[in-house]
Amino acid sequence: MTAIKISQAADPSGAPVQCQTSPPCRILVVEDEPIIRRINAMVLHHAGYHVDTAEDGAFAWEMLGVSCYDLMITDNNMPNLTGMELLKKLYAARMALPFIMATGKMPEEEFTQCPWLQPAAKLLKPYRVEELLGVVKTVLRETNGANTGFQMFRGPDLKDNGILQTEEMASAPVQCQTSPPRRILVVQDEPDIRRLNVEVLESSGYAVDTAEDGMAGWKALHAVRHAPESYALLITDHDMPGLSGLALVKKARAARMALPVIMATGKLPKEDLFTRYPWLHPAAALVKPYSIEQLLGTVENVLRATVSPVEEIAAPTWPPTSDLQ
Repeated sequence: MTAIKISQAADPSGAPVQCQTSPPCRILVVEDEPIIRRINAMVLHHAGYHVDTAEDGAFAWEMLGVSCYDLMITDNNMPNLTGMELLKKLYAARMALPFIMATGKMPEEEFTQCPWLQPAAKLLKPYRVEELLGVVKTVLRETNGANTGFQMFRGPDLKDNGILQTEEMASAPVQCQTSPPRRILVVQDEPDIRRLNVEVLESSGYAVDTAEDGMAGWKALHAVRHAPESYALLITDHDMPGLSGLALVKKARAARMALPVIMATGKLPKEDLFTRYPWLHPAAALVKPYSIEQLLGTVENVLRATVSPVEEIAAPTWPPTSDLQ
């Protein structure tokens, strides 16, 4: 469990903090690890904030010169310009901006030597998205209440200056009417993609379980098939060791499981196989690399079209096993 050092308890359950002005609060995420940067941006965007990203401290410094932010979330150990070096440049330029230090090793010695650079909050990696949202809300609530009116250099819109921004998120997550939230099984043998999918889906309100290959996915499906918390959706890769995604779907259909399937893979199985055996056809397909918004939009559309994913179906007649590998 990640330890958070913050002056108030985090409250990740409520609505995002509303800034003093009518537009949403603007947050700059400075992070050199692409997956973490993308997850943080997506989570904050879906929480209602306007988010820009920078891949290192030097890039963030350029962005701070042309736009105004209400909060900065920065890693420390980054190439070109560390988080602490970025903060020293902010201080030298008299830019009063609240910031959260979110890093693997906190630079406590430097904070002791430069107490004026103390962050509004600290997050130690790895932290959960709920912790991130809770800390962000707490910091923004405190700074809004203090009415400090942070002075920043304003400039043209970042898009007009060719500066990297977070992609627009196309679809809002499905708002489920039942409790607990709808449950999704992600079967993926690539750890980074599996982790990214989990973070994205959980931050959008879904309950997510994972399996690292097709056989583990089958065991997870079979374990809960008659339980109240059975899966509403299966998202699976195809090309996996041991048991392919298509072979996993075959086993699910043979067991009369009717849950919808999203095939998220680098190369889809041959289309003529789906034509010959339509019960194997996924509800939707995502070809790697796919974007976060494509994932969320596809999940939303499939679940919206699903009437009763836990119903049983008649066991179909199957093709030869070799067709499904």
